[in-house]
Amino acid sequence: MILMAAVTGYVVGSIPTAGFIARLWGIDLRSQGSGNPGTTNALRTGGVFLAVSVLVVEAAKGYAAVLAANSTVEGWGAVAGGVAAVAGNVFNFWYGFSGGKGLGISLGVLLALWPWVLPPLVALIALAALVTRSAGLAALTAMAGLLVAAFVWPTRGWSTGGLVESGAELLFLATAMIALMGWKHWRDSRLNPAWRFARRTPV
Repeated sequence: MILMAAVTGYVVGSIPTAGFIARLWGIDLRSQGSGNPGTTNALRTGGVFLAVSVLVVEAAKGYAAVLAANSTVEGWGAVAGGVAAVAGNVFNFWYGFSGGKGLGISLGVLLALWPWVLPPLVALIALAALVTRSAGLAALTAMAGLLVAAFVWPTRGWSTGGLVESGAELLFLATAMIALMGWKHWRDSRLNPAWRFARRTPV
């Protein structure tokens, strides 16, 4: 049943909503800007309204994926569905198992599973973005914060406010999401030597 919950999450998460919304603006996110079908590229190629639209719909998709998975198996099923939804976004079947970077959909996943962690994470990613001037480094900072929170939350006995409460579920959720999303954000950040070399090399 947990496998069914994961499959449900993946199918919902892989729906190419960002690309569909952008096409309503006459923009192909896969061939314009960075080529990433996500919020940051939507902002770069279509402006604030398109970016907000993509973010809201991606978050709603993540939330829906968790609810659909939870209706199959509560608890671990919801976690599996949320993680699989992020996997569906990052390794999207419709894009040849390529896809976005997972941040938009992860917002909806956390909103369903662990909403009380979102305020500190949003504050952290905003501060990191101001300091580093890099979306990739800001995202990596927020992921590190999520991992720390997964260790700290259960020891404090704090409520998650969502569908999961156990420390094992929170730790699995955080580590799995970071494993799925982190490599793309690292690849496109200043921490990656290959990225720095490409930026210095004339085209």
